Amino acid sequence: MDAKVKLVLHDKNILVCRSASLKDEEINTVADLNNWSVSRVDSAEEMLERIQQCHYDIIIIGISENPEQVLAGLMQVIRVRPDAVRIAVTGNLSSAIAARVSEVAHSSLPENCTDVQISLAVEQALKVASLIRKPEIKDFIGRIERLPSLPDIYEALNTALLSGQSNARDISQIVERDPVMSAKVLQLVNSAFFGLERQIYRLNEAVTILGVRLIRDLTLASHIFEAFPQSAEWTSFSFSQIHSRSMLVARFAQDICRSVKADRHMQGQAFLAGLLHDFGMIMLASHDPNEYRLVMNKASDLSQPLYVVEKMNIGVSHAEAGAYLLGLWNLPPKVIEAVLFHHFPGSCPSGDFQPLTAVHIADALLPSVNNGIGCSVSSQLAMKYIDRLGLKSHLNQWEVMASAYAGKLQDPV
Repeated sequence: MDAKVKLVLHDKNILVCRSASLKDEEINTVADLNNWSVSRVDSAEEMLERIQQCHYDIIIIGISENPEQVLAGLMQVIRVRPDAVRIAVTGNLSSAIAARVSEVAHSSLPENCTDVQISLAVEQALKVASLIRKPEIKDFIGRIERLPSLPDIYEALNTALLSGQSNARDISQIVERDPVMSAKVLQLVNSAFFGLERQIYRLNEAVTILGVRLIRDLTLASHIFEAFPQSAEWTSFSFSQIHSRSMLVARFAQDICRSVKADRHMQGQAFLAGLLHDFGMIMLASHDPNEYRLVMNKASDLSQPLYVVEKMNIGVSHAEAGAYLLGLWNLPPKVIEAVLFHHFPGSCPSGDFQPLTAVHIADALLPSVNNGIGCSVSSQLAMKYIDRLGLKSHLNQWEVMASAYAGKLQDPV
């Protein structure tokens, strides 16, 4: 039977690159239980050839052998088949390689993973993808006239970060292509937000202090917020206040990760998710100011969470709108999950501490921005979720940290 014909007869189609140290019987068990079709290739090159010819819902690939080549292959998969779920099977990777894997894979599994672990990883990724790609979200985003595109400078910085070979001078040269962004980086590194003891005047020094990831993420956040300038039609809250609060949520989320000894790449993803968790709110307010003002009024009058009333009246929440756009841009899957679930983290299929966990807690513990309607835009702390993850003992510490951050809400960033 022709491969293309065979694929349509199964619910999901898996492509396994044999660089993954998986036993055939483990994959076959998962496939049989879920009515999935499995195809196999022997190398990353064959994988790229195959995905050009056929549609696959899930791609499982090993990282331990030739990690640089496999990572490059996964980046190509994202370009060619961005909707495919990417599962990485890892060996003993360095922290730098593990960080880069987390940027391009939906999930990482150990080399001795079981059929149950494989099945759960795939199902969790598919569940999140289905929530983001709902037709009503796609239709709504399609009606937004001024939808921003991913900035060239972000893509260049992202490529440099994932290469693992760029130094501060290389990054400075990328940032210098955009004089406005260069000025903003220097302004930011010298702001109270970072609290450095001396003034920084050279861009490469700023890059050294902030790091490539932070420069990349701040560039993206700045671009997104500038894409939705506040017009005279919208007066209910300040867009710049949302941006400033998001910066604080990002820093606080990063500190929460540190407090539980999460690794640096999780800290970085929590920071980016914190920066972007509420930008969907600005998208909705810009798209139809009158309708969104009614939504905020209704949420205030009914004492209901804002995202609930958004769904009732608009059909899309700001978290869904934001996550959908980030999905179009192929941002790290854990960042997209954090934006999507930050108000209701218990709905996320993952049961571990994630960037989502840190962003939810930071958003819930920090005060909302002021607005004339009296509608809270922050999350309500999900205690059942906190209990489920065994984090209740940390709450007192985080509340003390939140008090310190709350004092900075009125400070210019």
